[in-house]
Amino acid sequence: MRLKPPAKNSVLLEKYGELMRLWTLPVTYALGERDHSGFNDLKKRIEGINSTTLSKTLDLMEKNGLIDRVIIPEKPVRVKYSLTEKGLEFHRIMMELSEFVENLCAGHE
Repeated sequence: MRLKPPAKNSVLLEKYGELMRLWTLPVTYALGERDHSGFNDLKKRIEGINSTTLSKTLDLMEKNGLIDRVIIPEKPVRVKYSLTEKGLEFHRIMMELSEFVENLCAGHE
């Protein structure tokens, strides 16, 4: 069996690009550490991210079914984000890849 790269402009290539965006992995990691997190909590815990980028990343992740967004109707209104089943699977794969890379690098120190 021979693997072929996805065709240019294909849906597969688009989804891959969305998942591999710069901030998707840190946001996924941060959400995977807790059951749910608010916007400001995420912003504090993800070093170097600004509000606009975090907002765009969360929107993209919600669009792709990786996170749930729940509005809490208090004063002031709050929003909580959590990983969906799909997001938890992505987090698990990401952590396995991280462990693989750490083991790969361990022999080169």
